[in-house]
Amino acid sequence: MARAPVVVVGSGLAGLSCAFELRRCGLEVTVVSPARPGCDGASHRVHALAPWILVTAPWVKGDSPEGFRRDLVRRGGGLERPEVCEVFAQHAAAAARELIDLLDLVPIDGRPTLLPGDEHPRGLRCLPRGGGPVLARLTAACADAGVRFAAPALVVGLVRSGERVTGAVVRDRRDGTCRLLPAGAVVLACGGSAGVFPVTTAPRWCRGSGLALAVAAGALLHRPQLTQALPVTATRPPLFPSTAALTGGSVVVGGRLMAAGQTLDEVTWEVARAGNAGLAAALQATDSAGSAVLPARVKAMLESAREGLLPLAVAVHHGIGGVAIDAWGRTSLPGLYACGEAAGGVQGRRRTMGTGLLEARVFGVRAARAVTHDLSRPRLGADGGGSLACPPPAAAPERLEEALDRLLGPLAVERPPNGVARALVALEEWPRDDTGMASPAAELAGLRRSAAVALLLAERTGQNEIGGGQG
Repeated sequence: MARAPVVVVGSGLAGLSCAFELRRCGLEVTVVSPARPGCDGASHRVHALAPWILVTAPWVKGDSPEGFRRDLVRRGGGLERPEVCEVFAQHAAAAARELIDLLDLVPIDGRPTLLPGDEHPRGLRCLPRGGGPVLARLTAACADAGVRFAAPALVVGLVRSGERVTGAVVRDRRDGTCRLLPAGAVVLACGGSAGVFPVTTAPRWCRGSGLALAVAAGALLHRPQLTQALPVTATRPPLFPSTAALTGGSVVVGGRLMAAGQTLDEVTWEVARAGNAGLAAALQATDSAGSAVLPARVKAMLESAREGLLPLAVAVHHGIGGVAIDAWGRTSLPGLYACGEAAGGVQGRRRTMGTGLLEARVFGVRAARAVTHDLSRPRLGADGGGSLACPPPAAAPERLEEALDRLLGPLAVERPPNGVARALVALEEWPRDDTGMASPAAELAGLRRSAAVALLLAERTGQNEIGGGQG
């Protein structure tokens, strides 16, 4: 008997890795992408943010998966899911080698560099060999393997039959039509929550739709409030000046030069506090060691900047928390899986730099294998006729986007209880359009609102795992 098709939400590295493995296992798969396939996720933007792609894994003699796991756990502060973190540590090195071949990456240095706080050198700086989108080869390989792409389209809801997820609701971005894609399984690979915030390094599609869809369907989330923020240039697109430049005593906050030797987290907090207080933060032209590693584009902007000061802002870069998964990408709902930045629990309080692509690869492949295994087993009951679990679209999307910017901007790093409570009240009371005739812009704003509410509720309660249904 033919098995039901699989819907993968998102065409970043996690989604494409999952889709290709599903086809290799003989399953029919449709990837829904809000933009051009291979160009809708954070992995597409990874080389635009910094001058190189950092791949962090155990590489050198004396290092090991266990040593890597210890560093992940130490940074995580007990907020990671132990079994998921363990699997990631065990598979990171193999996935790193796969990515270098798969994405045609060329290491810049002869050996990896020692990253702050690590026991061993693990940060391997790489560049794509050719031009064009970094995921172009993998996107083409998926198409050649028979992966179907639905684009440009948004997944705006999930369908449940009893406890099982049995399909996705898709809205075409061109004509606004809505249709149901029945599925034996749905995989959320649509990025994290960084785009919920107004200043972000993430593309506009990565605005927490994985959280929103999971909450509406009733799936558990793992600490969705955990995010990573970075000081970046106050330009479009934002650029990361490098850790060395930011911590080397070349950042001016409120007219005061910060002392050298502070951690990246400390610099981030200082720049964020300055922004919330209406004070200027800037990168200063300097002959220090930090200046030597500035990306070429940042160095050029700094050289032409007024008074040698390049304005800085804090951007939310990565959603560390997300949909709760087991070590194979299964969520708390049968038929629903998550991988990449949409999933939470691989890391905890602090994320190790250079691990985003590896997480996407490891759990994209593992989720595909879990789907293949689960669909090969007989299920009790028939699919179909289930309830629609769809985040309600927002009325007045432009006004909602403006309200989200205003309410969430001050909460990018610091989240005082009064600010969280005020934002929650305003967003939970926002009027909703239940006519089913919402535009794609309204659906996108509604997804962002639902994700923001889930994140803020988790911040307020402080619970490790929270249930769906809050959006």
